[in-house]
Amino acid sequence: MKYILVYAIVLLSLSVNGVLSGDFCRHKVHGNGKQIRGGFCSETIQGDVPSADKMTSTLIISPQNEALLQPNEPFSVDVSIQNLGTGFFSDPETQYYTKPQSLNGQGIIEGHTHVTIQRLSGDHPPDARKFDFFKGLNDKAKKGTLSVDVIGDNGKAGLPIGRYRVCTMSSSFAHQPLLMPIAKRGSQDDCIRINVGFGPEKGKGIKFPVKINGEGKGKKKENGKKNKNKRK
Repeated sequence: MKYILVYAIVLLSLSVNGVLSGDFCRHKVHGNGKQIRGGFCSETIQGDVPSADKMTSTLIISPQNEALLQPNEPFSVDVSIQNLGTGFFSDPETQYYTKPQSLNGQGIIEGHTHVTIQRLSGDHPPDARKFDFFKGLNDKAKKGTLSVDVIGDNGKAGLPIGRYRVCTMSSSFAHQPLLMPIAKRGSQDDCIRINVGFGPEKGKGIKFPVKINGEGKGKKKENGKKNKNKRK
């Protein structure tokens, strides 16, 4: 009887606040399964939330943070992920944010993750609308690991010269961010920085060109002159 009373109070509270009655989204653009760039109001309930010991955690294991990569050369991003039942994703064109978060039989969120790469400019946060690479990792993880080759929309491998942020972005089945049971926790996603074609100068925090395809840039070339003191 106690639990029935508590449930009734919760339902009444939600109704008063317009969540169940539909008042919350009244006179607003309603979500319809499509990605509406101008924004919208979602009436989808949040769904199942895992226990604290089943919270998702992710680590990018390759490339390593601050790795130096050659420009326009193939590389992959490898992700180790814990407590996410991967391989679950809806059609993002017609079912975006239309289903509540769900758990599998082990109490783990059913969903998928993504890899997104953005070019950095100094200490300015990158524009979320712009990215140099984006890919959904929709397959089931093999031994807790997912991998994706970085290939641009133009079919070219790798990235141009620059400094980049590489991040995972985990989602539940219908692409909404993962819901966790407690506020004080570690992040469910991971980000690293990589340098393509240049790296950090030790101790100064600035960048300088390094050897690329066998050519030393920014360094003086040997003049090839013989030692004057060499015996004749």
